[in-house]
Amino acid sequence: MAAVQAQVYLSQVDKELSRYPLAVELEKRTNVPKAYFAIGGVTLFAILVIFNIFGQLITGLLGFVWPAYQSFKAIEAHNKDLNTQWLTYWTVFGFVSVLEVFSDHLLYWIPFYYAFKAVLILYLVLPQFHGAKVIYDQLLEPYLLKEQTIIDEDITKFKKQAASIVNDVTKQD
Repeated sequence: MAAVQAQVYLSQVDKELSRYPLAVELEKRTNVPKAYFAIGGVTLFAILVIFNIFGQLITGLLGFVWPAYQSFKAIEAHNKDLNTQWLTYWTVFGFVSVLEVFSDHLLYWIPFYYAFKAVLILYLVLPQFHGAKVIYDQLLEPYLLKEQTIIDEDITKFKKQAASIVNDVTKQD
């Protein structure tokens, strides 16, 4: 029973991968089914992240490269829904990144931290979950709307202080 179910999944993966010329070409050159490469890649990715071998690099690439490319495609498509989706992702990802900077020393001690981070990024990125929208709608938007005036005032103060410092430095030269 399990073998039959596994074969069904393999054929579904193979059918999906047939849409990608690189996967088809790789299968032709190696005589190894496309699905095996995909499973091997996912397994290697999981092992590297779980055992924190290049975990920071992998989650960084996962969090930046794919979303950046999808953002580029959204901009070029002039599609408001796609633009909103990716702006929402970058807003949530930015807040998560800021939290991570301030808690990095604590997070380092959490076992499988980068595995959890990879799962979070996939949740935020993959359209099946709309994770960025969920987090934005339920957490960030209410907070930012409530604190918007204070945040804007603080930004204005910061800009004035920064401009004053730049003026002081340039006057001394």
